[in-house]
Parts: sequence; structure tokens; C-alpha cells
Amino acid sequence: MRDGVMACEHAAAGIILAAGRSIRFGRDKRRESINGRPMLLHAATLMASVVPDTLVVLGPDDQALASLLASEGIHSTICDQARSGMGHSLAHGVAQRPNATGWLIMPGDMPFMQRDTVRAVADAACEHDMAAPLHAGRRGHPVWFSRRFGPALRALTGDEGARALVKAHGASASGDSNTTQVGSLWLVDVQDPGCLIDVDTPGDLVATR
Repeated sequence: MRDGVMACEHAAAGIILAAGRSIRFGRDKRRESINGRPMLLHAATLMASVVPDTLVVLGPDDQALASLLASEGIHSTICDQARSGMGHSLAHGVAQRPNATGWLIMPGDMPFMQRDTVRAVADAACEHDMAAPLHAGRRGHPVWFSRRFGPALRALTGDEGARALVKAHGASASGDSNTTQVGSLWLVDVQDPGCLIDVDTPGDLVATR
């Protein structure tokens, strides 16, 4: 890590999944203002501050959001199949960065994560094929996948995302050790409840205040 920026031998990519329609939130949560900035920008700029090659996956008709991200110097891509589920969005994002050494992946509705958490997982990525933060005995985001998992990620469909892939190569985390190897999954203990908090409803925002 150099100046807090991911500095492995070759370039990795950050993938932000932000193509959802916010049905439970009742309005476009990606634009919801948190400390004066849209929620999506919190997640995207956080990732980009550690992984310069960050790509945000958007859905059809999200050109305005693409322009907003571009104004912050962040690249985006439109997944035409986004409404078929998160798996399609994730596969699309990974496919846009085929030469990356791996992909650091997180949802776009996690605005409360600390930068140190992303940095900790990025550090682990230099030595492990799969890594994620661990807080209070629970696995959080972002999750790192090396090139080894590229074919499996690009084959994802449906709405489960990479959860089944993580489960197949790791296990449900428990305990409070600082770093833990669970199958192929390397867990890094962090003091960051934000790595567990995704915003699904307006009540989730109230609960964090």
C-alpha cells in the first residue's frame, strides 16, 4: 500500500454494484443525501481512494447517475440485464475489467464504511485469493476475489451475487480473532460496523444516527 492506495504488482479493480431499483427504500436511494452528498458517491469515492481503477455498475436509464459519477472522475458501465438480478450486474462489471489481477467488490448502498477497512482488505488481496473484513464475528464488505475466481464471477446470474461462491470456498465467520483463514477466505478483523450496514429502507438511515 502506497499513500493508502492499493499497490500490488499489477492493477486490481474495484467494482461497485449500484444497478438496483431501490424498491424497499421507496425512492432512488443512490441519490439519497448523506452529509450533503448522494449515498452512491460515498461508496464510490471511498473505493476509488484506495483502488484507483474503480467501476460502478449501473442499470438501464441511469445515464444521469453516470454523469454524476463522471463529474467525480469515476467510471461507470451500464448493465442491460441488471433487472434480472445482482449476479448479472456483478458478472458484467467483472467482464469490463478482464485484465485485472482481481476485483474488490461491494454494494453501492454502504455509505458508512471506513477507508481503513477497504485498505485492510486491499492489503490482504496482495497475498490471498479471497478476503473480506470481519466485524463482531460477522463477515462484511468489500470482498476481494483474485483472477482465480474470474470465470466463476463472470458466470454469475440471478439475484444472489457472489454469496454462493464465498460460501463454497469459505464458511460463515464466527469468533473474534484478528485474522482468520476459513477455507480460501481470509478474514481481517476491523473495528468498523459500517462494513456490515447496507441501507435498504429509510429506517436504516435513522438507525445509524
